[in-house]
Amino acid sequence: MKKIILIIVVSCMVQFANAQKVFSLHAVKIEGNTDAFEKVETELMSKVSQNAVNKGDVLYWGLFKVHKFNNSDAPGDYNYVWVQWANSIDDLLGTKGAWWNNISNVLTPAEMEQAKVLGTSYKGVSDERNIFVVEDEAYDNNSKAEYFQFNFARPANVAGFIDENKTLWKPYFVKNMSKMNMNVWGVARRLTFPTLETSHSTVMSWDAFTSLENLMKYRIGFKFPGSDEASKKSKMSTYMPEGFSYMPIFKVLKATTSKK
Repeated sequence: MKKIILIIVVSCMVQFANAQKVFSLHAVKIEGNTDAFEKVETELMSKVSQNAVNKGDVLYWGLFKVHKFNNSDAPGDYNYVWVQWANSIDDLLGTKGAWWNNISNVLTPAEMEQAKVLGTSYKGVSDERNIFVVEDEAYDNNSKAEYFQFNFARPANVAGFIDENKTLWKPYFVKNMSKMNMNVWGVARRLTFPTLETSHSTVMSWDAFTSLENLMKYRIGFKFPGSDEASKKSKMSTYMPEGFSYMPIFKVLKATTSKK
């Protein structure tokens, strides 16, 4: 009897692990006619990704553009990122996740020719794809996310960082999202690292807002009832004494989500 119970428990644990949401951030540097690139992605390839979302192969796909407050680019800077969510690692890395291979079954011959012609005017010169496992998330479904802030960090205590986000900051954000014009919040662990260096972030969180102005107000600092109390309970200065290492801003150019 004990053996049967153990098998059931282990089976449930495996199913839960396999079902944990994951996502990839595929950053790319596009040179040339970026307007043509955006047209291909937002008007044509988005049809293919929407088809995959509708079938349940992926949960979400989006094209985000790096928002800059100047026109200069440092060498190696990425200017776009593809964001793709899935229900499991199997879905993300398997044939379901490679939905672009289904392009000929979704686009018309004329659309495929259009994508081909537009594609001759730009090129990707560098890219980097990393995978994250979602630890927790929250949404305000009454408004649309227009700008995202990604918060990358390498905390001294990863478990403490994640636990505090789930037990302290998630309830606070859920309670105050509408007041802050925040649409989305989440926290994740990083599963892949691009080099052998040890300085890369191990976790990230994200915040999405209805406008760039609301995002910048968030950076200045909102003062809502309970915020001081939450800050007093926080141990982030211990878990992450150096704070976030990188906090880029992105504009959502296109997103395909379930229409159910």
